[in-house]
Amino acid sequence: MSEKNELAGLARYTAKMFKLLGTLRSQHDLDFDEVLIFFALGRLNFDQAPGQLMFIKPANIVSLSDFLDIPRETLRRKLLRLEEKELVQRTSYGFVVKDLESWKRISEMAVEAEVFA
Repeated sequence: MSEKNELAGLARYTAKMFKLLGTLRSQHDLDFDEVLIFFALGRLNFDQAPGQLMFIKPANIVSLSDFLDIPRETLRRKLLRLEEKELVQRTSYGFVVKDLESWKRISEMAVEAEVFA
């Protein structure tokens, strides 16, 4: 594949990614950081050890901050806003995705669009 074709393909994937994130942003009146945090929270929440059933693992602000490289105070503010919008829920161990349907829909759209392929 030539470099021009490769760049064009990457540009198409990037366009799909922005459309996908824009959909979630407009549906819930979020900024892009909040969309990214919501998406990443699900990634950290839903885990499966080899040979075991999937389990939900709450993510604390420190683990999210390390994962996204976002300052902890910014993350805390954004998570509170996501909690107000009932997209995430605070537990005694950290935060979890509360609106599973929205997270699932956005993840399925990413897979269908091959955004992260």
